[in-house]
Amino acid sequence: MPVDDPDEVLNRLYGVEHAERVGPSDAEPARPPERCPACGSPDVHRVQKLRGFALFVLMSAGLGMAFDEMIAAFLAVLAGAMFFLMSSRWRCASCGERWSS
Repeated sequence: MPVDDPDEVLNRLYGVEHAERVGPSDAEPARPPERCPACGSPDVHRVQKLRGFALFVLMSAGLGMAFDEMIAAFLAVLAGAMFFLMSSRWRCASCGERWSS
């Protein structure tokens, strides 16, 4: 018995079998915004969050080991992970505006 795709099951439950799922793929990755919503500049860059998060994890683990408080360090890393996930994804090089889209 084949297993149905969860999206298809939910679409059938809500009566929208014809709905299409549109998302980035390897063939067509997500494109960055073309212009800044604040100033209209085309100089838009993606914020590099991974390096900042890695540095935060290393600092938290180091402080946790130094003060023998690994549970507090672990909780700080969890809080930091939520912060980094919710922070803005795009930055305008012209005006400094940051936003998520």
